Order: sequence, then structure tokens, then C-alpha cells
Amino acid sequence: MSEVIPPRYNFSEVEEQIYKKWLDEGCFDAAFAPDGTVLDEERAKAETYTIAIPPPNVTGRLHMGHALNNTIQDMLIRYKRMCGFDVLWIPGTDHAGIATQTVVKKMLDQQGIDYREIGREKFVEYVWEWKEKYGNVILDQLRKMGCSCNWERTRFTMDEGLSRAVNRSFKKLYDEGLIYQGTRIVNWCPVDRTALSDDEVETKEGGESGHLWHIKYPVIGTEDEFLIVATTRPETLFGDVAIAVHPEDERYQKYIGKKVRLPLTEREIPIIADDYVDKAFGTGCLKITPAHDPNDFELGNRHGFEPINIMNEDATMNDFVPEAYRGLDRYKCRREAVKNLKEQELLDKEQKYKVPLGRSYRSKAVIEYRLSKQWFVKMESLAKLALERHSELNIQPERWNKVYFHWLNNIRDWCISRQIWWGHRIPAWYHKETGEVLVSEETPQQVMDKPDEWRQEDDVLDTWFSSALWPMSTLGWPDHSSDFKRYFPTTTLSTAKDIIFFWVARMNFSALKFEDTFPYENVYIHPTILDGRGETMSKSKGNGIDPLVVIGGAELDDLKKPVMEARPTDIKQRLKQIEKTFPDGFEAAGADAMRYTLLHQCSTGQEIRLSLDVFYDIGRRFMTKLWNAARFIFMYIDQEQSTDNVDFSAHISDEDLWMQGKIQLATNKLRENMEKYDFSHLGEIYYQLIWNDFCDWYVELCKARLTSEDAVQRKTAQHCLITAFADILRLFHPIAPFITEELWNKLLGVGTESKLWGERRPQSELLITEKFPESKEPGSSLQKIIAKFNKLQDIVTLVRTLRADYSIKPGQKIRGYIIAKNELAKSLLSDKESHRSIIRLANLESLEIIENEEEKPSKMVTLLDSSCEIYVDIHEFVDVKKELERLQKEIEQVEKYIASVTKKLDNRNFIERAKPEIVAAERAKAQESKEKLDKLKHLQEQFADF
Repeated sequence: MSEVIPPRYNFSEVEEQIYKKWLDEGCFDAAFAPDGTVLDEERAKAETYTIAIPPPNVTGRLHMGHALNNTIQDMLIRYKRMCGFDVLWIPGTDHAGIATQTVVKKMLDQQGIDYREIGREKFVEYVWEWKEKYGNVILDQLRKMGCSCNWERTRFTMDEGLSRAVNRSFKKLYDEGLIYQGTRIVNWCPVDRTALSDDEVETKEGGESGHLWHIKYPVIGTEDEFLIVATTRPETLFGDVAIAVHPEDERYQKYIGKKVRLPLTEREIPIIADDYVDKAFGTGCLKITPAHDPNDFELGNRHGFEPINIMNEDATMNDFVPEAYRGLDRYKCRREAVKNLKEQELLDKEQKYKVPLGRSYRSKAVIEYRLSKQWFVKMESLAKLALERHSELNIQPERWNKVYFHWLNNIRDWCISRQIWWGHRIPAWYHKETGEVLVSEETPQQVMDKPDEWRQEDDVLDTWFSSALWPMSTLGWPDHSSDFKRYFPTTTLSTAKDIIFFWVARMNFSALKFEDTFPYENVYIHPTILDGRGETMSKSKGNGIDPLVVIGGAELDDLKKPVMEARPTDIKQRLKQIEKTFPDGFEAAGADAMRYTLLHQCSTGQEIRLSLDVFYDIGRRFMTKLWNAARFIFMYIDQEQSTDNVDFSAHISDEDLWMQGKIQLATNKLRENMEKYDFSHLGEIYYQLIWNDFCDWYVELCKARLTSEDAVQRKTAQHCLITAFADILRLFHPIAPFITEELWNKLLGVGTESKLWGERRPQSELLITEKFPESKEPGSSLQKIIAKFNKLQDIVTLVRTLRADYSIKPGQKIRGYIIAKNELAKSLLSDKESHRSIIRLANLESLEIIENEEEKPSKMVTLLDSSCEIYVDIHEFVDVKKELERLQKEIEQVEKYIASVTKKLDNRNFIERAKPEIVAAERAKAQESKEKLDKLKHLQEQFADF
């Protein structure tokens, strides 16, 4: 029946067909429809498992971060579905206010349309048109990954129901005094011309290259006396209202109460004392610019100074600066001001300095601090609520709890208003004459009665304000429908560390505030993906990996395109590397290969390094291995549908029981790690079970019986192979859904009347609806069999390694002798079938069992194991003289290395100054090298006796 499975897995064709079948069969549906209609009677009685997808931006395209996060979510969803839960995975997208407005603005610019001229209403119409045309691209890409979302429940943050939830939330918080308006310093993006919250500002660790200018402020009433102020932003001096010194700074006591002339102007400003000033920083004199620095704003308020805003929204200089500087960009103004300060001999000195520049996380422009009237959320009580209830929430890995706590303990009020048009317009109306403010979920009756007397707030809400309600609003909140009651709180959130503050914390205190519960039980923070060189992937660097390229392949020119568009400094080097690695482009690996690779590389650490070729080396090779194993199994399945019943349990061998035991142990580990949200070991568990135990060992162990003339033995081996393979497909389905579903279909095609299944014939035609194997501890007898065959693996591996080390060809048969040192080895060797298996798998001519030490053969290589000694005759296959020379050279190299490591470890300075993990690593290397040296010398002694 080998023709049932083609020689090569055509994943591109299979994936599309299988996904369509899943959709047609309603496999992704929850037990209930949103209106309460029962869709699955059995699951309607089951426990729920719910995930609300972190909504990608409507402007977004799939990147590796999305691929990793959604692989993890889909793995959990499929696993829980197979465990019998009523599973719901809610998909959707975020309106992404600033990002989407920017995209549509650029589109209109290309058409020669000024969005400000067409007005708000028309512009929003254009955005909705764009959204309908392009907004679901990323969801379609998630389908290509195999994501089993409940697509009919797809939501958008600006759907009518979700918008109603936003207004309800705003109104409730406003009524309780938790939302307020205030004129304060905010982070201002001069490119997007909007306020940003603190969390939307990125500051490079260690700062960016800049300068510190020391400016002379002439003291009024003195001759040639100055106060020197050090600043990184000389252009803001036009907004200075005072110079502050520390009240206890002896250098400046005599100047307190006097005035200085503001350089480049005729204005005079006072010298004041305030203990906020750091005497040790710079010169000990601080320029106070309340409209352009948050700390200066607070200090200015304490002393009753009126702030002076000197910049327009686009960071050009306004009419409050001298005429010569008006209209200049902030940086051009800086250059002009520094030049003029030098000319007027008011610049004391200029020095290079690392400046902690904040940048907008969207536009990447350097932000300005701007005095502005904005809407804020009071955060103190909300943060306190989240902290007090934190024991109810499980965050994994646990180290992220500290990061979460730190943010909540150092939180400031959240600026939620944005000066853009796309988004949830703030539900506040102002009376044009009296200034009265009305906040309402819907347009107030007073406004509808006299619309000409009122105007609605122009600002929209921060995108994260609506996203904070996502787990609730996607299920119908603020209504408490049957759908909401069944599926809320959700079960799990999987997300990136970057949005612990943006999103996770805000969802937490929103749900606690409105529903007195966390919005989920578990939070998993997945690692960050870096490129092969350890750099963060980004479009600007041209070093990202497109998941669709991994799935579907790409031509060489397409692989080069991101680098060409980004044009990094090392562009030639990168292009050469691409040409060298992928001269014919990247051959498609498929969705399963991508998913498995991401899981395999997932670790408990904070980062994953990925290069494009790893998806082929790890994922594609693994899928090929599984496919070929299936082809082998089908090749040996009898085509004659024998009606003879065989009692397989009466003829099952120890090797079959061993495989069943290994599957059971893997099942236990997989379930344990899934439930603990520890995904760092899953890739290795699957690799060990499928590639190693099943393909490399069990299949080989079965070969003798599969070719046996004894029909009972042959059929028992076939039965055990297909039932073990069926369990493996069940276990592997959450990670590699397409290939396992395809092989499941082929496996069931072994004929409905076939007796090979015995009592274990599957009931489900689709693997996605099958049951995940249950956890169960193997009994004592099975544990002994597992231990016995593990020892068989150890022995065979020792011999195979020796053959590889000495390049002994497969056709060259070697003789072996073995002494059992304990009962485990004796049990293994006394079993004739196991003894024969060792000979066959190790490719030995013979394996003679030695009963006592006196019978040890001489002039042979000794292989040592914890439970036996193996002696192998390799005389005729190895040049002893050359081998002794090679061993001596290697011994000298290892001894030299041990000496260097020992010298380092004996150095007290190294031990005291190096990080503990580095010292531990060096000690581990030293120990490994010493063990290697012992083995080399042991071999040398043996060859010396030949």
C-alpha cells in the first residue's frame, strides 16, 4: 500500500485542502453560538477553555512574533479541544489609531489629496474603505498558519458592540472621578502630532549620542558675572522662566533673588532656590522651562510661574521666540542658537554627552514634552487593585511578575486622548458658550435638541483604551449574555513582553474594576525573536523573516528585497550571505515545519535566535522524517484483508510494550508541560519520541517481524506499528496539524474491514476531533521493560558511535563481546530477541556473552557502560599506528586547554570580577575536558596493547 502515500509530502496542496475541510465541518466552532444556540451537545456539558487573540493591527502583516505567539495559542487550543473542552478562540483585529491614520494619509498623499482639507468625516470614510479592503490580510495569513480560530466570531475594536463597551467604560470611570481633564506636560510626537502615554515612548538604554552645552546667563546688576547652565536642548531656552539653584549651594547663595538676562533675548528671569536641584549635576544651576519639561512644570507650579510654550505642534518654533528663529525646525533652531551663543561669547563650552532621548514607538521621531490639555485616567487606585488581587493570576515564566510589579508600583496617570481622527471619539460634548461638559455613552438629549450650541470633543481615545476591554467586549460586555457568562473570564493570554504595560496590566485592572475578576487565569509571556546575529528583527533593518516565505518559499530576488528596501550599513555583506545560503531561493518548508521549528527553538530564556535556513534544517527535516516513517509502515501493511482474528495482546513483544511505554511517558511529559505553560521542553520531547524512539529504534526493531513468515507475528507487528503511530499523530497534532491530519486520513484508509486495528480502531474520521492520549503512570513491569530497552539503546549507540569514530563502513562486520554487570543487563541479554536486535542494530557479526572476568578478550577496544563492558575487535579496520598518533595529538591539545582553563580559575581577580554564570561555565568546561582526557588516555592504553 506504499502508493497510498506519495514519495514527497506536497504540503502546499494538502494544507489548503485540509483547512477547507476543517472549516466545512465546523471543527473550530465552540459548543455555543453567540446567540446561545447549542452547536455541540456533548461539548456543551464540558468545561470551557477560551483565548481572545491579541488583536493584530489592521495595518499589520504576519511577522515572526505573530507566528510564534499564534503557534503557541493554536497549540493550546487544539490540545484542549482534543482533551474534550468546549474551546473558543476569538479572533479579531485592532483599529490601531495612529498607525492606520498614517497609512491612509500616505495613500491620500499619493492621490494628491490633503486629508485635512477633506475634513474628518470624509477622511474616516476613506479609512473604513481601506479597512474593508486590506484590514483582514493578517487574519488570512493566520489561516495559512493553520490557526483554528472560531472565525465566525471575528471582532474589530471599532465594531458597534465594542464601541459601546468603550463608551460605557469611559462614562463609568468619568462618573467615579477616575477620568479627568487637565493641562499637563505630555509626550508629544511632532510627526503624528498627538500626545502619547509614557508607555508609547521608547528610550534607548545608555542614551544616544548628543551634546551638553554650557550656556552663560549674565547676572543683572553685575559686571562679567554669569550663571552657567548645562543643557542638552539649548533651543528650549526661549521658554525659560527662571534659573534654580539648591538653597544650600554655597556657590550661588549671593545670587538667590537676583535676575539674569535670558541669552539671545532681552527678557530677564529670576534666580530662585529649590531643593529639587542636584548640586552635583552639571554646574548646579538649572534652567526652568515649565512648558517643555515635566519636572520643570512641577517646579514652576510650586513657584507660580506661567509656562511659555515656544513650539508648534510640528516642533517648529512659534511666535514666542525672537523673530529670527520663528518657523525653524527645532534642530535647525538649535544650530542657529548655538552659533549665535558662540558669536555673543555666551557659550562656555560644548561636550559630547549620552542623551536619554525618548522616541515615539510608532513614528520613531524624538518626542517633545508639550504643555497640553488632555484627558487622563487616575491610575493609583486601579494599580493598587491589580496588585492586591495579583495572587489570583498566574504569570509564566515567573520572572515577568517582577517587571509587572515594578510598572504598577511606579505608574503615573495615563494620558488617553489622541489628536487624530481615526479611533473612538471621546464621548464628551462642550457647550460653546458656557464651557459645560457632558459625558455620555450616546449623544445627550441636550445636544440633539440644540446641536448648534454644542460641539463634541475632537480627540479620540488611545487605542489601548479599547484594547483593555478586549477579553470582555469580544464576548458582548457590557451585556451579561449567556455567551459572556459561559466564556468569561477567558482562560489564557499569550503575548509579548513589550506589551505587558501597554495591554496586559490595563486589561487586568479594567476587568477587575468592571467585573471584579481578572480577564484570564493565565498569562504566558513568549520569548522575543532575534535574527541569527542576535539583533531584534525589524523592517528598518531588513533582517526580518517573513513567515509566508517559510511556508510558501521565495525566489532569490524576493529574499533580497527587504534588505534592499532597508539598506542597512552592511548591505553588501548581507546580500552576499543570502546569495551564498540560498542561491536558488528558499524552498518552501510548509506551515507545520515553521510551527515545529518555532516550538523547538522556544526556551525559558527571553530570546530566540532564528535564521531562515533553520526552518529547513529543523522543521522540514522533521516533517520529512515523519512522512517517510509513514511510508515505511504502509509498505509493510498487508493488502490482503485477512479475516483471521488475531489476539494481539497474546503475541505482543517486549519491544512493542517498550514503545507503548515511551509513548505513555511522552504523553505524561507533554500534558504536564502544557498545563504548566512550560513550552521550553516540548520540541525536545517530540523529537525524542518521534525521531529517536519511534523512527530510529522502534521501526528498526520491528523489521524482523514485519518480514517474518509467521503471519501472527507479522500481523502483530503491523498492529502495534499502526496503533503506536496513531498515538503519535494524536500527540503531535497540536503542533503539526496539517501533516498529522493528512497521515491520519491515510491511516484510516487501511480499510474499514481490516483486522489490524483490533479493538483500537479510531472512531473519528478527523484527527482534530480525536481525543488526546491520557496521562497514566506505567506499571512496574512496563517500567522494567522500558529500562531494559533503554539499555539496549545505550549499548547499540556505543557501538554505532565507535563505528562512526573510526569510519568503519556498514558492510564491515565486527565481532563483539559483552559482560553484564547487573541484573538489568543480564535480563536484556538473556532475551534472545533482544540479543538478536543488538547484533542487527549495531551491525555486528556476533555478540558473545562472557560470563566472568577471566574470559575477557585482549587487544580489543573496550566500551564502558554503567551496567556492562563491551569489547570490540576492530583490528582489521583501523591503522593502529596512525590512531596512536592521532590520539597523542588530541591528548596534547586537551591538556593544553585544561592548563589554560585551570590558570584562569586559579586567578582570584577572574573569580571575583566575572559573572557567576561565566565562572560556572568555565568550571564545567574544565570538568568536561578532564573527562574527555581520561577517555582518550584509556583508548591510548588499549591501542598500545594491540
